[in-house]
Amino acid sequence: MRAYTLEEYNKSIELNKKNLGSLRISKLINISRSTIEGWINNDRKPYFFSEKRINAQKSKENLERLKKLSKISQPLAVQKAREKNIKPIKNESITKELAYVLGVILGDGHVSQRRVILSATDKDFVITFKNNLEKWSGYKTRFFSRFIKLDKKIKNRKIQWVNYLDSVKIEYFIKNFNYEKIKDDQNKISFIKGFFDSEGHFSKDYELIAYNKDITKLNLISSFLSDLGLENKINTYTTKNINGNNIHYSYLKIIGKSRYLFYQKIGFSIQRKQRRLKEWIKKIGKDKYGGK
Repeated sequence: MRAYTLEEYNKSIELNKKNLGSLRISKLINISRSTIEGWINNDRKPYFFSEKRINAQKSKENLERLKKLSKISQPLAVQKAREKNIKPIKNESITKELAYVLGVILGDGHVSQRRVILSATDKDFVITFKNNLEKWSGYKTRFFSRFIKLDKKIKNRKIQWVNYLDSVKIEYFIKNFNYEKIKDDQNKISFIKGFFDSEGHFSKDYELIAYNKDITKLNLISSFLSDLGLENKINTYTTKNINGNNIHYSYLKIIGKSRYLFYQKIGFSIQRKQRRLKEWIKKIGKDKYGGK
């Protein structure tokens, strides 16, 4: 059943007040004529906005019915969740998949209340995170989309992609992971890629930068980049918030030829970021650094 909106209902009522019939309204707003006639002739609102349905949901009888169902379903749900959350981790040793997941968690990802989660507007980024998380952990994760509520000045809502995994063991493992275990170059590359997919940006001015308020995270990334032979530096600046308080920000910048080396060794999983970097390589980077 299609979920009609209140805006569609109001539009049909408005058109009917302008003496348009159900057939004409149906063609204008692309909704079946029978539905339109139910709205304008029978004073019937869309299902999710029907006063009759809302009142029925709030009725004492319905609340009692839901309580009875909850007493049956909740213990089963708790047991199922418990079995899922104590499932052993497939591999606790460091792999390139785990390294990528840890890099993302250091940036946009989040770990708390038994959940590992990533939300982003780049679908390819979230799918890459999902694939690495599932391959490393042996768990199946949940993947879905939702709309972000934007500022009132912006008319169009923005779609966001979400991937998460429920596991007490995974949460504990990631929160207590020792980054000193990341020693192999390939794992360092995966870790950096995960972080730059989250926080990295290649600007129109050809600057390869990653922002983060926590300078200790940038120091870790900086050391890994240096181990791979990529020159970088960290800068800190201060700005004021709306209350006039000083807010400190830091960013890591990959400089000079190392931007070309970043493209060769690491790159982005997010295609829109990778395309911009590749355009620079074709226009400037390859001629300037490729032959040296």
